[in-house]
Formats: sequence, C-alpha cells, structure tokens
Amino acid sequence: MKHFQVPGRRSAQQRGFSLFIVLIMLLLSALLAVGGARTAQLLESMAGNQRDYQRAFEAAEAALLDAERDIRQQAFDATTQTYVACSALVSSPCRKAADGRVFPDRDTGWVTAYVGKGANSCDRGICYFAGTDSVVAASGSEAYRFWTRSAYVDQYAAYGAFTGAPTAGNPALASARYWIEVIDRARSDEPLYRITALSTGARTASTGGGTRVLLQMSFDPAAVRKVN
Repeated sequence: MKHFQVPGRRSAQQRGFSLFIVLIMLLLSALLAVGGARTAQLLESMAGNQRDYQRAFEAAEAALLDAERDIRQQAFDATTQTYVACSALVSSPCRKAADGRVFPDRDTGWVTAYVGKGANSCDRGICYFAGTDSVVAASGSEAYRFWTRSAYVDQYAAYGAFTGAPTAGNPALASARYWIEVIDRARSDEPLYRITALSTGARTASTGGGTRVLLQMSFDPAAVRKVN
C-alpha cells in the first residue's frame, strides 16, 4: 500500500507552531515591559517620598530653631540678612504684650500671666498646662499629645510669624508651625520651654501619600545665658 503525503501539511503545522512561539515571546516581552514600568514607577514614588520627607524634616528643624529665636526675642533683619535682637529693629514682627500672650518675665510672677485664660490653654503658639503633668506629659494628662486636640491644634505659631524668617518659596517651610509649652520649675526663676514643631510635605494622598514630620526639643534660657 502506498502512502501519499498531503502537500504543505507539515509546513503549515510548522508555521502554526512558530506563530505560537512568537505570540508567547511577545506576551513575555509585554509582561516584562509592564513589570519594568511598574518597578520604575515604584522607585520614582519611593524617591519622591524620600525627597518629600527630607524637605518636611528640614522644615520641622527650621521651625524648632525659629521657636527658639521667638523665645529669645530675635528677628530677621532684611538689611543685614541676619537675626538680631528685636529691640534693635525699628519695626519687627516680635511678640508684644499689647497683642496678646507673650513669654513670661523672669522678674515677675509669670505663672499668673497664664491663669487668666485657664490653667490649660494655648494662645499664639504659647501653651501652659498646670501641675506636674506638664512636665511628664503622661498618657491621660491634658498635656499628652495636646497638639492633636481640637482645643489646641489651631493655636500654633506659624514659621516666621514672630521672627520674620523668610520661607524662600519653600512650601514645606510655609506649612511649618510650632507650639511652645511653658513648664514651671520650682527651683528656677524662669520656666523651661518644650517646643513641638510640625511640618507637612508637598505630596498629598493623590500623589503618593502625605508626609508629616513632628520634632520636639527642650530649651533652657538660663543655660543659654550661662554659655553666652
């Protein structure tokens, strides 16, 4: 019996198999391209978040320094581009008693200056909490994370508000703020200051998640005077 081969059948099968291989390779190439694009997007997002955090961190540090200058009554002099004593300027943004709450005078009964607005209160970024709770700020006390409470969250001092510090168009500095707690000390003529600074990044939830940096430090004016 003779067997006859159908002309072109094998070549058609080979072409079909080759086409299948090509399609598989194209699919793999597409998957690799999509994976690479997603990886690049993820890396870009991570880099953007890191840059945003760094800007916010630097702004929070600047707010701490700005608060210290606020306490020391120093302001930015546009003429010399340096910080000088508020008293050396003809006009300055520094705190004035006529405008509201100011820092206590060590030669007077400074605690009474805050009682008028209640034992626990904040005004223009200056906060006072009665009792020893203000020192430890333990959980459950009024001073514990007070900057998150509705009564105090808006009672901050904006960066540069009382020192004239320039923001240089930096959005992180424009959002920087601080609160200064006045803490009574029985063995000192003046209080200890605890500064809480907060800054937010430029990225929002729609662009990869918001950034918030919170920093704290203590400032002892008596120790500064001894050094100076």
